[in-house]
Amino acid sequence: MKKIDSRELLQKLPPFTKESNKYSFGHVVIIGGNVGYAGAVKLCAQAALRSGSGLVTVLTRQENVSSIVSTRAELMVRGFDTQTSGINQARPILEKADAIVIGPGLGRDEWANHICSLIEDFTAPKVLDADALWNLCQRSEKQRYQNAIITPHFGEAARLLNCTSEEIRKDRKEAAKNLLQISECVVLKGDHSLIANDQDIYENDTGNSILAMAGTGDILAGIIGSFLGQGLSLTEAACLGTWVHGKASDLLRENTRGIRGSIASDLFAYIQEVIG
Repeated sequence: MKKIDSRELLQKLPPFTKESNKYSFGHVVIIGGNVGYAGAVKLCAQAALRSGSGLVTVLTRQENVSSIVSTRAELMVRGFDTQTSGINQARPILEKADAIVIGPGLGRDEWANHICSLIEDFTAPKVLDADALWNLCQRSEKQRYQNAIITPHFGEAARLLNCTSEEIRKDRKEAAKNLLQISECVVLKGDHSLIANDQDIYENDTGNSILAMAGTGDILAGIIGSFLGQGLSLTEAACLGTWVHGKASDLLRENTRGIRGSIASDLFAYIQEVIG
């Protein structure tokens, strides 16, 4: 297995110059936040902002729009439903995306299923996370998602491969290889997360148990999506995103008195520090 060359990957992020503007750093569209789960999609979107995205749009349930906008004014937020009018509002936004992240707080109802089907029409690179992975498991016809990264933990990987979490744990490398039947790039999350493509497997050497809390997976998806939107390849974005996520948690641990009581959003300040 290969190690992640974080220094080289960080240099691939677009530089800030006199000619730079918000469009220089990518437009990421984050999809999720079913009723009662606005926090997940908000964490993901904030992570994309903190990772350097120039523009971040959230597509979510209409009920979530005011709460997200009122607490993070830098986000563009649009509510939509499964009716024709709602889908017609979502399409032009997705057409302009440099990257799409779908899954945080998505849920498992008709609204979630509908939007999962909708994004297949768009060619922007994608991150499929959380309930978007559950949706994949429900499909009778399995297909390989092109230009996409999936980010399962052991339980989600087990569902995708129709095996047990213990089997995933016993041979993570083989599991990561098998998950490539679903997408071109895989982030198998856990201690020393693995990133796999058709040629190589990379092992991440950052991160600690601070990441074992609600919301940190949403943040990882947002970081990876941000790097995709900034022009990195699938593997580059997956490797750098996983490394930055873990490194931010390492800095958080160094600068706090203990792990207990830390929350996912504590990572944001350290993400910004890591990417400079």
